[in-house]
Amino acid sequence: MKTTLISSLVAACVFISPCTYANYFKDNFSWGYDNSIWNARSGDNGSPFGCVFSPAMINPSEHGVTLSLAQGSCAELQSNNFYSFGKVQGSLKSGNIAGTVSSIFTYTSWWDVPGRAWQEIDIELLPSLGNVVHTNVIYQPQGGTYQSWEKDIDLSQYGLDYRENLLTIGFDWSSSSIRWYLYDSQGTEQTIRVLYKDNGDGHLAENEIPAYAWPVDNTKIMINHWNGDNSTEGNYFPGQYYGSPSWAYYDFIEYIPQ
Repeated sequence: MKTTLISSLVAACVFISPCTYANYFKDNFSWGYDNSIWNARSGDNGSPFGCVFSPAMINPSEHGVTLSLAQGSCAELQSNNFYSFGKVQGSLKSGNIAGTVSSIFTYTSWWDVPGRAWQEIDIELLPSLGNVVHTNVIYQPQGGTYQSWEKDIDLSQYGLDYRENLLTIGFDWSSSSIRWYLYDSQGTEQTIRVLYKDNGDGHLAENEIPAYAWPVDNTKIMINHWNGDNSTEGNYFPGQYYGSPSWAYYDFIEYIPQ
């Protein structure tokens, strides 16, 4: 694995635990992942995950990294540091195995800081849904009600198919908006969805999230590839899984601070 230093390092520890660093980074995953940026997850997430995360399922190559799943094992990389508002983007391609998920996302919760709400921003590819990207924001206070704001975007309208070609995609997260975007088949950036924090006018529009649920805490950046466990929840998301091995290839991941 690479041990190169993160470029453009700007440390700014904030007054929460754990310490957070507002770093630019880009990992091209050449011959593995940069272990100053990432750690490989080990362990079980429980239902609806039908596999246990294992570093052995992360396979390097000259130009990228492949996250695989088979025989109950799957793969996840988590950032070592925590990040705030900015752009999270990457390029990936996935196989076409129903019941699997390939993701680029931010995540933090009470597992990171006691009392903190679960806050998540997602880019997810689910072959069970076809050639779409699943976008989502999740909010749940510790011990409270789970809420999510989901929308599936048809990639064919942009001349793309993530099962055939690399998909370059990301989101731009600020204190008042989240904009998902991708690069179409001509290489042109296209905005595919925008959500806004409720402006307090007493009316919650279709593209707004209540202010209390807006993701504000410093967060980890993650990528993973996993399969469902065919429970009731798992059959809903990510769909029925029939046991075939699968893979997701990541060409790069980049974070650009706001």
